[in-house]
Amino acid sequence: MKVLLTGGSGQLGSYLLEDLSRDHQVISVDLVAPRIREHVPFHRDGDIRDTVSMREACRDADAIVHLAAQVSVVRSTEDPAWDLDVNVGGTLSMLKAANDEGVPSFIHISTAAVYGDPVYLPVDESHPTRPRSFYGTSKLSAEHYVRAFKESFDQDYIIIRPFNLYSPRADPKSPYSGVITRFVENAMNGMPLTIEGDGEQTRDFIHAKDVASMICSCLTSNIRNVTMNCGSGQSTTINALAETVISVAPRPVEIVHGPPRVGDIRHSLGDASVSEKLLGFKPKISLRDGLAAFFDS
Repeated sequence: MKVLLTGGSGQLGSYLLEDLSRDHQVISVDLVAPRIREHVPFHRDGDIRDTVSMREACRDADAIVHLAAQVSVVRSTEDPAWDLDVNVGGTLSMLKAANDEGVPSFIHISTAAVYGDPVYLPVDESHPTRPRSFYGTSKLSAEHYVRAFKESFDQDYIIIRPFNLYSPRADPKSPYSGVITRFVENAMNGMPLTIEGDGEQTRDFIHAKDVASMICSCLTSNIRNVTMNCGSGQSTTINALAETVISVAPRPVEIVHGPPRVGDIRHSLGDASVSEKLLGFKPKISLRDGLAAFFDS
């Protein structure tokens, strides 16, 4: 199978490239070069908003996996127009290219941020979508375009909504890095782990390698035109996360509490039963093992 992968240089993309390249011909498109060159015999520097270039890239492809996106909630607030341009304009460009070139399958990686504040837990795919952030709003809008291309042009799709993604390949130097990356970076440097608020807020953490595995399963399955959560199904408080990081770190560090983050969702937990039913997918990497790998790498 020939697969065009956008965003192949990111943390999720790098794991997906490793998995896909074992059995498929993969073309990676990104604005930056992939970090692991041996898994990318075909890399193309490119902007997903350039439809002409993307049309050339996806020619004769059997599937497109669309990962490339602006993924920071903070940055989306700082520059919502740019967030819109990349996440909606870029997705629209890829859909147009796929339709023009007759690519039969379009796998779109969305986010659990489209749900906003949970009305109930765990959150299933039928949960209301009321995003709180510009990021969640742009990703939800991109989903609507994916479905509209099915209605208008019969473009088959799969939409995947990962919950709180993490891995050692996240950029610790980024000011937009997630809580796990910040905690691990501080623990490595012997600095306190700062918890925003009381720490009883909960998240559903899933390793990027497990998300990549689910995407690979989608490519080889017969399912089409569905939306699926991708999560661990486990609820973890930020206090428990901090304690687990300390337990696998090479030296003890303190935990300190700061003011709560304005606009933060209190609880998040995904219902992953649809992906288990349709794909037989179950995450393999426990949170403790995933955190320990940061210190082994």
